[in-house]
Amino acid sequence: MLKDSRLFSGLVVLMLVFIAAGCSSGNEPAAQGVVTVSFDPAYLDAPALSAITLEKGAAAGSQWPADPLRLGYTFGGWYAGTKLYTAQTNIGSTVTVTAQWSPEVSGLADQPSAAETAALFDTANGFPASLSNSWKIWGQHNALYTQAFGADPTVMVYNDRAYLFASNDTLLYDASGQVQQITYGTGIQGIHAASSADLANWTDHGVINVAGPATTNPLIDPGTPLVNFATASWAPSAAWKTLNGKPQFFVYYANSGNGIGVIQSDSPTGPWRSPLHKLLIDRNTPNCSSVANLFDPGVMVDADGWPYLFFGGGDGTNYDNTGMARRVRLGYDMVTLSGTPETWYVPYLFEDNEITNINGKYYYSYCANWNTGGNKFGLQNAQIAYMTASDPMGQFSDPKGIMAMPSNQLGSSDNNNHHCIFQFKGQTYIAYHASKVAEAMGLGFRYRSPFIDKVSMGADGSINTIQMTRKGVDQVGNLNPYVPNEAETIGCQGGIYTRPDAGASNGMVVTSIDTGDWIGVYGVDFGSAGATKFIARVRMPDTPVDFTGAIELRIDPVADGATGDTANLTGSNTTRIKGGTVIGHVYLKAKPGEAGNYTTVTVDLDQSVTGVHNLAFVFYSSLGVHPETVNPDSRHKTGFEFDQWQFFE
Repeated sequence: MLKDSRLFSGLVVLMLVFIAAGCSSGNEPAAQGVVTVSFDPAYLDAPALSAITLEKGAAAGSQWPADPLRLGYTFGGWYAGTKLYTAQTNIGSTVTVTAQWSPEVSGLADQPSAAETAALFDTANGFPASLSNSWKIWGQHNALYTQAFGADPTVMVYNDRAYLFASNDTLLYDASGQVQQITYGTGIQGIHAASSADLANWTDHGVINVAGPATTNPLIDPGTPLVNFATASWAPSAAWKTLNGKPQFFVYYANSGNGIGVIQSDSPTGPWRSPLHKLLIDRNTPNCSSVANLFDPGVMVDADGWPYLFFGGGDGTNYDNTGMARRVRLGYDMVTLSGTPETWYVPYLFEDNEITNINGKYYYSYCANWNTGGNKFGLQNAQIAYMTASDPMGQFSDPKGIMAMPSNQLGSSDNNNHHCIFQFKGQTYIAYHASKVAEAMGLGFRYRSPFIDKVSMGADGSINTIQMTRKGVDQVGNLNPYVPNEAETIGCQGGIYTRPDAGASNGMVVTSIDTGDWIGVYGVDFGSAGATKFIARVRMPDTPVDFTGAIELRIDPVADGATGDTANLTGSNTTRIKGGTVIGHVYLKAKPGEAGNYTTVTVDLDQSVTGVHNLAFVFYSSLGVHPETVNPDSRHKTGFEFDQWQFFE
């Protein structure tokens, strides 16, 4: 009997296994028809490429990655053994493909003597005694970048890197080419993106042309906006979440004052797509038609994976209880609503909704309006304030003001306040904007730039008053020179701009390079062994055929002109770098037939470099000096362009 019972039990278990296998929501049968392609770039510290999945026997098509770039090498294709794989290859089984590389033949002429190249930077030969002016002081970390503007900043942290998205304030000109005051309807031209691993050196990822007016930046092709159902893309908020086993990235934006849209990507730097092909929130959304300013989204993905969206803004009436604040839990997919947006009480709300979770406590922060006089909370006009709660949809505390507007702190004329509180590498920070770069340009207009300062908190979780600074925050970690670095990774600069280009490694390249222009990066760690070689990737201009360029490498230059943490830069009170130890030169002249192409050049340094240093690239162009101005022709691509660099031991 026992034997029969065991046999019966075994049969039951076996049947249950078969039943379970047949009732697994199709997972097992589907897996048999799916293959994965993994990509091995085949060199140390190469950027990781995401694997792709597709149906067995199908070709990857548009899922196939773009050809990778490696400094000093030419890509020869993806191989598994001797078989070449492309976007058109039918994939019959899971496979790992490996990149094949061959040394690149430089398109540049041989390097002349060191003395000949150094002579190009000699003031006795016409090189300017003062380098191009910068729009922030060397050694300071605010504003974050100066080759573009950026307002209403938000920060998303992913893989120990801070990704900043901002309203892309862009210079507007009258018919005579003079700069005009910005108007939000025409001057905010998409969303500008940048990222940093250390909060001191920022990589320019360019502009996301979501929606809005055509660009007035001559370096950017107007192109076609990403969406056709919105007229603007302002005040972004960003978050990421793993969906179906893959990280997905979302940027929410304001369609002027009439709705909230969202774009999505498989990467924090794009390319971006519209997942809904319509706005997420508009005036037909329940309980949203009466919101005076249906804008300024703030998104948060909570620890349990559920996302929340806060939005809305007042119109200057009902100064205390405006009735204009809305909040809602999003669907798990990040692009649907999990309920009706609810009205909740935010005293003196004007704009700038932000929500975050710090140590299990929810912090909602916002910008107060301009009619706070006599309020019981002690709020100031246009002050950043915060409230706390134990539940993002629950009752929040009374507000507390923490950051006054820039005109009250930085000696600025700017009375517009917008922020984002975020955590990065164990510290809490606040991103905001101010118009100090525009003032350094000599403009009396409110074009805004992103800043970051540290947030200090009490033992009870309260946020202390925040002081805006020009100095900014300390660098968090050093920059590694022994991996490919984007030339558009910048700590400070004078005279240059950036532009998008499909041939560039990051899709962006440093341009508008003239004699005396420069780029600086902070905290470069050359280690103890020491760097002895340097490689650069550049694009030489199509004309003139006899064009010559050069790069001088300097470590540890110092500030020249206006210095100090409280100096106000203006059109007449200017700053730049000077001095430093010259460690090498790069001579740039295209071989016949190579003009207009990207290529690399490798040089030996004048001396081995060890330890941590600030590093500057100083430029020479045979087209001469072009004083840095805000005129339209200041932004050009007539000289050489700088794409990537790397040192070698």
